[in-house]
Amino acid sequence: MSRLKDLVDKGVRLIVTEGQPGIPEEALEDAEPRRTEPTAPRVTKATREREIPPEVFAGPPPKRVVQSSVPAAADFAAVYGEAGIELPAHGYGVDKVGEMLESKRLASLNREVRAAAVMAALEAAGVAVRDVIQDAVLRDKALDAFEAAKEREAKDARQKNEARIQSLQKDLDALLQKINTEIEGLKRASDEGEKAFAALRERKLKEEERLHAIVSHFIEGADNPVTRSTPKTGPTQA
Repeated sequence: MSRLKDLVDKGVRLIVTEGQPGIPEEALEDAEPRRTEPTAPRVTKATREREIPPEVFAGPPPKRVVQSSVPAAADFAAVYGEAGIELPAHGYGVDKVGEMLESKRLASLNREVRAAAVMAALEAAGVAVRDVIQDAVLRDKALDAFEAAKEREAKDARQKNEARIQSLQKDLDALLQKINTEIEGLKRASDEGEKAFAALRERKLKEEERLHAIVSHFIEGADNPVTRSTPKTGPTQA
């Protein structure tokens, strides 16, 4: 689990920013309260808290996602949407506050002054800091759940792929055995064919010698019409 969750499980102590000098007046301009309807009630100044107890963050968790349809490489906005996380009604979530902290008016200030300016702006807009932190915690929990879902997905995919690999390896082994058996059979057939041909040639030579000898009794000179083959050069005319 994340360090943020570990902290909020124990409650959090907020930075005291009252009386912090050097806060630009323009910082409050970034904190105009958002109204979703024309008749929305006027935002009043929020009470500045010193500590936030852990039970504040024990509310309903994000929607439980056992198997996420969001790709691992997708933007986290899709993860938050799948988990059912919505922007707080007043419009100030952790993303908005992050933009405020990095705004041009505050970018050149030190960390303490930036925090004080944003907290003052939130207070003026009637936004409790706990709402922003709670939004961050919900998103953190959604990220943890998304990671766990993708870890299970990767594990299941690996198991499935390894089972398929083993099956294919068995098929490959069987195919190789079949091919090797056929190759050996073809080699044996070739060897046997060559041996049979060599035996035929030997018998043919003997038969030609016999025929030549018989006919030679009746032929004068070397005009014997019976040919005799030689083992290496093939048939020759006697």
